[in-house]
Amino acid sequence: MRTRLKPKPKGPSLWSVARYYVGRFLMVLGLVTTLFAATAFFGTPSTIAMLRMMLIGVAFFLPGWLMSRKDPASG
Repeated sequence: MRTRLKPKPKGPSLWSVARYYVGRFLMVLGLVTTLFAATAFFGTPSTIAMLRMMLIGVAFFLPGWLMSRKDPASG
């Protein structure tokens, strides 16, 4: 006779949901930072400052994208 395995949890775990929403928050933060850099430095000669600020936005966005690639509600 076969032994029963532990049943799978019904819903997503708290950690996967938290990781997903922290990732989404980092993505939005990165996009807002990049948008702010593009608008704040538009038409000014300080191109290096704009590029550095955009790089900070990308540094927020990429880990957020990696963290939230899989939606925990989709299974």
